[in-house]
Amino acid sequence: MSLQSIVASMIDDAPPGNNLNLINDIKILLNKEDSRRIIAENLEQFHLNKDFKLVKINGSDFALVSKYNKKGAKFFDPVLNITFDYDFDALKVIDVEAGQTPVSDEVESYNKEFAEYCAKHYPTFYKSLVIADESDPAVFYFVIVDENLNDANFYNGRWQSFYKYNSSTKQLTGEISVKIHYYEDGNVILNSGTKVSEQAGSSVVDTIAKAETAFETAVFSKFANLNEDLFKNLRRQLPINRSKVRWGDAIGNYKLGQDVVGGRH
Repeated sequence: MSLQSIVASMIDDAPPGNNLNLINDIKILLNKEDSRRIIAENLEQFHLNKDFKLVKINGSDFALVSKYNKKGAKFFDPVLNITFDYDFDALKVIDVEAGQTPVSDEVESYNKEFAEYCAKHYPTFYKSLVIADESDPAVFYFVIVDENLNDANFYNGRWQSFYKYNSSTKQLTGEISVKIHYYEDGNVILNSGTKVSEQAGSSVVDTIAKAETAFETAVFSKFANLNEDLFKNLRRQLPINRSKVRWGDAIGNYKLGQDVVGGRH
């Protein structure tokens, strides 16, 4: 396996919200003078092509880094009407310019309807964006990235949904993915997703809403099944004698307590 593929695999498998720790770990493993360049190049390819990056422009506005809203050396946001660059080494937005992204009335209308839908269903740190294909005027890309990074409570989560819509054929294809990391006293990661292929009706946003609701319902159903069936089968009922352990003064009566009190290992 090549060095590039190892670094790419580590970035791909990393839980959400872990970029700084990940970069430091890879630098230690690489132990090379050009490790920063190698990491930045791999991060750029990852965020352009797979997990689109949610970035903060100012105190309240977010933008996306992806290959679909990249033009030349910079990225554009038709909703905020800005262009910007992103430093994949320093992990920050740079060189923001206003008034550089004229769009068609159709794209503006799609973005407005899409934003209204997302405002009802996603929390604070998300970005929705509709982008026109440069070569086919009938094709549009609908993207949502939502993050909930809560290190204080030991969990981070990320939602991404991406769709390609052909307004001539009304065909909608795409993919929804969710990754959640809970790491208090251990590591538990949910990594789930689904493909979408639908014939859109009068509103492509309504079709997207139905697909996302169906995916969310399926995830909740899987949780219920895991808890009620598989996890119960994996757990051994403790204690074996089916009596409760009497903590406190009575702990010395148990062998474990005697070992602890006696200093035995």
